[in-house]
Amino acid sequence: LLWQPVDDGIVLATRVCAEGLPPIINRAMAGFFDGLQSGQQDEGSGMDMGWSLYYGIVLWSTLMQVLSLLALCAASWAAVMRSWRRPTGKELQVSEPVAVIVPCYLPNEEPIIAGTLRHLLDHLTGVDDLTVYLAYNTPRDMPEAEAELGALAEEWPNERSRRRLVVTRVEGSNSKAENLNNVLPSITAPYIAIYDADHHPDPESLATSIRHLNVTGCDCVQGSTYIREGCLLARWLVCAEFFVNYFVILPSMQALSGTGFFGGANGIWRASSLKSLRFDEQALTEDIDCFARAIVQHGFRFEFLPESCSGELLPSGLRALWKQRLRWAMGWDQVTLRHASTFWGAKTSCRVRVGLIYIFFCRWLTQTCAFLIVALNVQAAVQWRLGQTLGGTPELDTPMLVSRLQVASFCGYCVFIVFTLLRALLRGSPGLVVGVVMYFGLMPVIVFCNSVLLMVSLCRVSTGYTGGWVVTSRAHVPPSSVAPPSSGASAAREPLLGRASEQLGHMAIFVLATALSTSGALAGAVVGAFLGQRTVVRPLWGWVPFGIGATTTTVTDGRIVAWGMIVGVALGLLVFCLALERRKQRGGGSAVVDGRLV
Repeated sequence: LLWQPVDDGIVLATRVCAEGLPPIINRAMAGFFDGLQSGQQDEGSGMDMGWSLYYGIVLWSTLMQVLSLLALCAASWAAVMRSWRRPTGKELQVSEPVAVIVPCYLPNEEPIIAGTLRHLLDHLTGVDDLTVYLAYNTPRDMPEAEAELGALAEEWPNERSRRRLVVTRVEGSNSKAENLNNVLPSITAPYIAIYDADHHPDPESLATSIRHLNVTGCDCVQGSTYIREGCLLARWLVCAEFFVNYFVILPSMQALSGTGFFGGANGIWRASSLKSLRFDEQALTEDIDCFARAIVQHGFRFEFLPESCSGELLPSGLRALWKQRLRWAMGWDQVTLRHASTFWGAKTSCRVRVGLIYIFFCRWLTQTCAFLIVALNVQAAVQWRLGQTLGGTPELDTPMLVSRLQVASFCGYCVFIVFTLLRALLRGSPGLVVGVVMYFGLMPVIVFCNSVLLMVSLCRVSTGYTGGWVVTSRAHVPPSSVAPPSSGASAAREPLLGRASEQLGHMAIFVLATALSTSGALAGAVVGAFLGQRTVVRPLWGWVPFGIGATTTTVTDGRIVAWGMIVGVALGLLVFCLALERRKQRGGGSAVVDGRLV
């Protein structure tokens, strides 16, 4: 019932799109095709072949932006309805047993794991019967740390509450997935929550998630995360990034795709659903791999619940942050290639099947849209408005159709910013508001870094190179405590898609080619935006001679951006061919057998 408003909002948005957008699109496409047909500069519209190509690119990104804003409206309405019906007190109380699993790599997390366990046992409210399972692995004996954990387990259960701590050392484990797989069969509780070793969930978050699990009838509820400790400015900035993702972008994505996903930590499952799965020890992101298989093979349902919050620690520095995010990006690419051919045949509704394609395949397209909107459309719209204010030529040597479309895109971006700021104000945290302002102020840099991250990930995945496994060091954890898993290092250096079960099929080859060509277009847009910078001198009031009071403005030639994207697509396809050739040489030959590249 809580998610019925989402469906109503989607129906309303669909009617608006069906009745209102076609005339706008027809008018916009007319200018695009007129420019393509003429191939030369047209004095009336200023459109030639290059500008028409750029106009088509901007039009496509703007339409994607409009679709996202409509989904944001539907997600916002659902959030309002949840807020109105938010339960309190006895309504949140969970009488059934609940299990919490905390996987841990002990050398890295020895200084923080005891504090996390005490927080889970002491501060979680609304749960009558709670058992915390610590499943840890370590490449060497750590007598003092293991003795401390054993002593902590002896304190629970106690006479004060129905809470227990079970500590298990998983012998031979080299991964989080192996730790989880080891403890899952022994759990009898009907609900299972998973937290990382640095997570301190809010007191009511677990009970809130379980209630949402029961109200919606889904199989897994994914909560949100924030940074609870660390350098002040870095904490504010990363908190803002998480807030934008969990409270704005991901709910909008669910409104479009019909599904959330499992993000690993702060995920609450029905035990019967989770125990029917198994985490893949070889996956870089075992949580995303589990989510994909859960929908494709079992048709499980996933929901986002951003109000269920859990605090975590920052990575120890920029180097650790980069390696963490690169592993995430490569993990998403790995899962996409593994399961690309199965999404359309998933045991779920047509909407969710299309949603899976949107979630996994459109990541590269949306990143290109983000660069066009943030780095190009915003700059062009501000300069266009500045030109109107100063009384000069407002188009700044840019065709009117392109300028107006960029202004429309800029307005949509402003709506997104205002909505996010209002959402942050409603959270009541001044630090969060400051962080959101910092986040949007640094958005061009963030978009550029994310673009580089995606391109590096694709290059590594396509060539099969991932490097050694690097444990993410955390803030406030001494560097001497961080040690890489010795027995798992060689396995991590194996080709990412080198196992027989991960041979590339026809669909995976198509997806990889699409991803590399799209990333090439993104790289071409970045280079084109840099090379297309030129200086425009604007006379005061549009006519004052001799340069008196004239202003100088740097603008971007969209034609160079468009041609840069075309060249980037060609280079991306070249990289794809070279990557396949390298895989062929490494494997001693390749052929397509039963739809798979071997």
